[in-house]
Amino acid sequence: MLQSAMAIAKKRYHHGELHDALLQQAEVLLEEEGPAGLSLRKLGRRLGVTPGAPYRHFEDKDALLAALAIRGFQRLRQTMLDAQEGAANGEERLRGGGIGYLRFASRHPELFRLMFGWMPARDVPELYESGDAAFAVLEDILGACEREGLLSQSPREAGLLAWSAVHGASFLLIDDGLKLCELAPDPDMVASRLHDSLWSGIGRR
Repeated sequence: MLQSAMAIAKKRYHHGELHDALLQQAEVLLEEEGPAGLSLRKLGRRLGVTPGAPYRHFEDKDALLAALAIRGFQRLRQTMLDAQEGAANGEERLRGGGIGYLRFASRHPELFRLMFGWMPARDVPELYESGDAAFAVLEDILGACEREGLLSQSPREAGLLAWSAVHGASFLLIDDGLKLCELAPDPDMVASRLHDSLWSGIGRR
């Protein structure tokens, strides 16, 4: 029976689908048990493939975690871009980007922690590139704000304040730290309230 299930799994994944299936299931397991509960052998069992099959796609657990973090940064970037759709100006784009950032953190808390709290044992250039690409969304927004004459500070100074605020709020949100204040744990509301306070300091009056 087990051998039959393995054969079916092999047939299902023989066109390279196993790589994506491993990452999808790894994220599920990461959110359920955190990095400590994640292993290539456990993923293989969950997907019904041979114990060695996952190792043909990921050298070890470190490589798997790096792949998860890379995909996380790519999705964070896209979530921030999607949340800006329809924005009338740079300020509204900044609000939307912040909303997207907090939405991502609240929906994928363990992945978010992995992305910002874990470092691979080996050099992974693609990981740094994906992180830089996500941060470039904020830089692009602030560049637009500067061109529109909306900033009272330089884009660099405004970026430091904006990212510190939204990043800190994201961890407060996923760690239930917002119980210490009046804000409800709703990412859109938290981001909008945060933006209003932030803009009073970086926006041109």
